[in-house]
Amino acid sequence: MKVGDVKNVVAWVDLMPGPGRTPTLHVTGKVTAPTPCHEVLAEFAGLEKSEPPVYLVEVTLREGAGMCPQVLTDREFHYIERNYGGAAKSVRVFSDSDSETAKIGEAH
Repeated sequence: MKVGDVKNVVAWVDLMPGPGRTPTLHVTGKVTAPTPCHEVLAEFAGLEKSEPPVYLVEVTLREGAGMCPQVLTDREFHYIERNYGGAAKSVRVFSDSDSETAKIGEAH
């Protein structure tokens, strides 16, 4: 286990019907941080130029304030894109040192 390891990536588009509902992409997983005090940020990083395109999500770590024990910790992240209408069939989540790819499923 090293800082920036990406693991347990799962992605799905929520297609549940209902008033005001729109397709929503969810991407979850874990990234290894140097302390439990780090915050994990997950942001859209574009589309990989392939056919079909691969949706890219970058995870970064932000150090928290104050004293914190120096111990490697897996931190969870959850990325959401509302009104998702993309053609991507998979997502690649990456950090400065690692990446993991997962298929995008559907929830009805």
